[in-house]
Amino acid sequence: MDAKRIAECLCGVLADTYVLQLKSQNYHWNVVGMNFHSLHAMFEEQYAELALAIDGIAEQLRNLGGLAPATMAEYLALTRLSEGDSSLGATQMVGDLLESHEAVLARVHECAHVADEEDDESTEDLMTQRMNAHRKTIWMLRATLGHGEAGLPPAPKPAKDGKPAKAPKAKKKSPKAVG
Repeated sequence: MDAKRIAECLCGVLADTYVLQLKSQNYHWNVVGMNFHSLHAMFEEQYAELALAIDGIAEQLRNLGGLAPATMAEYLALTRLSEGDSSLGATQMVGDLLESHEAVLARVHECAHVADEEDDESTEDLMTQRMNAHRKTIWMLRATLGHGEAGLPPAPKPAKDGKPAKAPKAKKKSPKAVG
């Protein structure tokens, strides 16, 4: 196992997670508008979850024998994210967080592959947990913006009699000719 290689990717994940946590807290403090209360609460949940994640990622770095970056200068040098812009409107804040979570998810996914290649099951497990957390947040942010899940059909509507509607039958694909 190449602990140094894994630690390098974890440093990037830590930096992205820290910058995303700070951005989420920035938006929590500075959001205004008709949806203030719900966004204020949602952003708080997100930055609190990220704060716990930061500690776990840093501890895994230390477990591998690496040093955890712990200054803003280090985080800004390692991150792929931009800092939050407190002048954005509420919808733009949600969109920025959505893009940021998607970027962090991609980085976590890369780190999970490195951990898998290096047979580091504990780091791979940690990255799987982080992927699940980011996917859930992405879903919530998309729903907040009114975006449906890409590629999924809408849920069936209940029948007029109040009983559950039957799911539409899947179309059968005709077999492709071989030859």
